[in-house]
Amino acid sequence: MKLKSKFLELETGGKPIVIVNKEDAEELGIRGLSRIVIKAKGKKLTGIVNITTKIVGKGELGISESVGKILNLRDREEVEVEVARFPSSLQYIKNKLKGKKLSYEEIFEIVKDVVEGNLSEGEIASFVTALETKGLDLDEAASLSLAMVETGKKLELKKKIVVDKHSVGGIAGDKTTLLVVPIVAAAGLAIPKTSSRAITGAAGTADRAEVLMPVSLSIEEMKRIVEKTNGCIAWG
Repeated sequence: MKLKSKFLELETGGKPIVIVNKEDAEELGIRGLSRIVIKAKGKKLTGIVNITTKIVGKGELGISESVGKILNLRDREEVEVEVARFPSSLQYIKNKLKGKKLSYEEIFEIVKDVVEGNLSEGEIASFVTALETKGLDLDEAASLSLAMVETGKKLELKKKIVVDKHSVGGIAGDKTTLLVVPIVAAAGLAIPKTSSRAITGAAGTADRAEVLMPVSLSIEEMKRIVEKTNGCIAWG
């Protein structure tokens, strides 16, 4: 099916949510939270469907600016859409909810779909719930860590030794990074540190550091700073 893109002021939290007119949805045989593959200019993206009778008309596809950038689209340009299969990772999440052990390949598929925005917030919450209620054995914990590394952006440094630090965090331990990172960096070791914003208190480590310096850093900015000073504190 061919549709015309319609840019909408949508806050999607980074998710590839798209708005489909009810008549087009019925013709495609899809419903809310179904997936469609959107193709344009040699690129494609899997979108999570919301259905409307008013926001977009028949023959239109409502998208956010972020989706438009990924597909290199301008408003009112033609796109081709087709029904996508549900991610296989959903079955793996169901298996974990039933208490089954997951392989590395299954965990990798789940993490990849999370990173690529192919899962809804409810589906991600189901995975987190499964981890909390059923737990992870050592193999699964190692697989989850490896999958996060393989699907994430990597900071490649020309340093012989790169170190990290961990603490209990929270209100009791959210100040150690601000002390440890400068000390370790001054000792000549590379320590690129990511920290979170507020979770358990009014301010997290990244919030405190931001009073003194920028913490919303790209991979390239982190690399440049660490190459120059041995250390950095970034929100991530």
